[in-house]
This record gives sequence, C-alpha cells and structure tokens, in this order.
Amino acid sequence: MKYFNSSFKLYLIVMMLGAGYMSRAQAITHEDLLDSWDIMTSMVVESANLMPAEHFTYTPGDPLRNFANQLNHTTASNIGFAKSVNAGPPSFRIPDRSNPPQEKDAVIEILKNSFSYFRGGLEKLSQADLEEKVAWGHPSNPKQITRLKAILIVMSHLQREHGKTMMYLRAKGVQPSQSGSWKF
Repeated sequence: MKYFNSSFKLYLIVMMLGAGYMSRAQAITHEDLLDSWDIMTSMVVESANLMPAEHFTYTPGDPLRNFANQLNHTTASNIGFAKSVNAGPPSFRIPDRSNPPQEKDAVIEILKNSFSYFRGGLEKLSQADLEEKVAWGHPSNPKQITRLKAILIVMSHLQREHGKTMMYLRAKGVQPSQSGSWKF
C-alpha cells in the first residue's frame, strides 16, 4: 500500500506541474494576427514592386498564370476571404475577374487595397471574436470553423501564393523581398 501511495503522490505532482505548464501556454492574440498580417503585406507588396513592369506578362508556361494574374489571384483571395473577418463591403472598385488589370501600377494598387481591406476587418475584431464560428468552404456545403482558424488558413494560403510569386521573380533574375510571417 505504501508503494501505491508514493506512486499516486508522484502522479499527482506530475499532473499538477503539467496543468500549471498548460495554463501558461500562449495563445495567438489579436495583436499577433495584426503584426503577422503587416509582415506578410510588406513581403508580398515589396516582391510585386521588385518585378520590372515588362515582366508582368511573364508566365513560366501553360497553364500557369502570368505574373500579373498571380498577384491578381492573391488580391481576389484577400477580398474573398475578408468576409471571415467581417470586413464589410470594400471601399474601392473591385476589378472584373474575367478581365483583371495587367499593368504593374494597377495590379499593385489593387493588391495594396486588398491587404488594407482585410486588415481593416482584422482591426475590428476582439480576442473573443477569434473563437466565434464562421462559415468556411464551398457555399453549397460550408463548414463551421473558428474565425481564428479561418484567418490562419488565409495566412497559410498567402504564404503558398507568395512562394509561387518568388519563383516567377527568380526565373527573371529578381531577388524577392525577404520572406516572413510571424513575429516573436
């Protein structure tokens, strides 16, 4: 019986230490999301600015998008995903998806607008809003996920798309901007 009591006491001590450690785990905060969004905005916009205007029509080959449309895809995604952060209607004109801009200045202007638009929604959120459930997925069969999970999916998508953008830049001999995402 003495062995059982000692083992049980050791078990309780380990569980209490573990519980104390778990209670100190750091959550992703609203400020973390804003900081990360700003880092990713700079990364993508700086890379877009680095590509010479004459290469905005460059494509690595069919069926891949040209560079302008790669950035237009990021723009459209930022705008479409902004509903997950309750951004409301955009204050800028959204280009026709069947005829998106191809000129460097127009592509970058709408890209910047899309990042500001999404950030505007993020700014309005509270820490409690991050746990709220939102519809996610195809409109005919949306799933319910937390707003935080939706935002993290958006950021993951943004990183993947920027990776593609970097390949276009490198193919044209242009060094992309420094990559980044989270600040610690």
